[in-house]
Amino acid sequence: MSPVEPVAPVGPVSPVEPVAPFEPVGPVSPVEPVTPVGPVAPVGPVSPVVPGGPGGPGGPFEPVVPGGPGGPGGPFEPVVPGGPGGPGGPFEPVVPGGPGGPGGPFEPLVPGGPGGPGVNELKYIF
Repeated sequence: MSPVEPVAPVGPVSPVEPVAPFEPVGPVSPVEPVTPVGPVAPVGPVSPVVPGGPGGPGGPFEPVVPGGPGGPGGPFEPVVPGGPGGPGGPFEPVVPGGPGGPGGPFEPLVPGGPGGPGVNELKYIF
């Protein structure tokens, strides 16, 4: 058997350098809570537009005045005509009823309401 060759000695091992300490990350800004958006209220149907009310009646005593004009029609669809004019007063001189109200401002445009009736007879109040 051949003699075992001696192993050359290993030189000194360099010392392990210490690891630098962990640098802490600064505090993270808190996340602002998102304001929840509430449910949007459903838009209800537009109330049906109704015609203008009738004009008021004429006064009962002298001077007799005509009835007031009818109210205007509604502004949205379906546009409806104005209300009728009020009736004339009950005593002489007999005057005609007020004019009808105007139609609504949008399409389909419709005419104003009819005028109120005149008074053709005397009515006495006792």
